Formats: sequence, C-alpha cells, structure tokens
Amino acid sequence: MMKRPLLLLALLFLMKAGYGQQAPYTLPLPQNWGTETIKLPIDFAPKIALKGVEELRFTPGWGDSKSGEYWSYIFMWFVDGKPNLNSDTLTSYLTQYFNGLYISNLKNKTAPLPANFTKAEVKKVNTLPNDQQTYEGTIATLDFLTGQPISFFARVHIRNFDKIKHTAVLFEISPQAYSQPAWGSLDAVVGEFRVAE
Repeated sequence: MMKRPLLLLALLFLMKAGYGQQAPYTLPLPQNWGTETIKLPIDFAPKIALKGVEELRFTPGWGDSKSGEYWSYIFMWFVDGKPNLNSDTLTSYLTQYFNGLYISNLKNKTAPLPANFTKAEVKKVNTLPNDQQTYEGTIATLDFLTGQPISFFARVHIRNFDKIKHTAVLFEISPQAYSQPAWGSLDAVVGEFRVAE
C-alpha cells in the first residue's frame, strides 16, 4: 500500500527538479509584448539538431500589417553545449525554420504544400558588445498570416556561457530596414539579456 504514495512523491520531486527550476537566463518582456516558449528541437524544424529551449518576444504590432512593428520579433535559442555555428549553419537553420513555420501554420494542410520557398543568407559582421559572433542577413519567405511573400532583415547574436555549458543564439527579425524604429525596440531587449553563471 505504501508503494503508490512513495511513487507519487518521487514523481512530484522529479517534476519539480526538472520542470520547476527557474531558467538561468533573463530575456526581458516589455509591456504589451507577446511571449512564447518552445522546447528544442522544434517540431516544425526537427533537423535543426539543437537541444534546449526557444523563447520568443513579439512586439505589440507584430500581427498588425499596418504597424511599423509588423513581424518584428525576437527568438532566442538557449542550447546545450557550444554548437558549431557559422554563416552556413545559420543560413541552413533559418531556411528550415521559416519553411517549417509557414507550413505548420497553414490552415489547409490537405492542399499541395510548397517546398523550399525560403531563401536565407547571413554573413558575419563586426562583433557587437557581449557577442562572441554577430551575423546579419536577409530572409525571403512566405507570410503565414497573409499567404504572401515577405522579406526580413535579420541580426544574429552568438553568446557562449562556458561555466554553465550553454550557448544563447538571439535572432532579431523584422521586415523593416535596420534604421527603422522597430530595431531600437528589438536591440533594447537583446541588450538586456542576462545569464546567471
């Protein structure tokens, strides 16, 4: 009779130990921004072979096509270890990510699905403060909100945290040019990203 309560206590302990722990990082969530957390590998892009978590931050105008913040958002991968990331791997990951994102959000999945419609390109640029590497580039894909083509500018920050054996990959995404106000909002969130080592 005692086995069942002991098993339940053990399960509760494991749940608390594995899932109740506070994340070792802080990615700011400004007022009126949206948020989402996804486990890695991502269901819609399973060939991105990274383990960890994805945190997203959506500007208030993310879903409003009339807003200067339309589709302006941040996603951060906090991953195990120190993966080999460079222009080629990031280009491949972004291509897979946006192909999968579009297809996973289609309402009519019985119609013929498009394939390989995303074209991404990122190149290494001068390293920004707190980064080990910084990349910028472009992504041409399909907008699952409208079904129409859309192009993004991207900035990618690679930050290694050797003491806790993790890497943060922060992606800033917007169809707006880098000089536009949306980027000031994105940069402010990335600038306040912190990890407790």
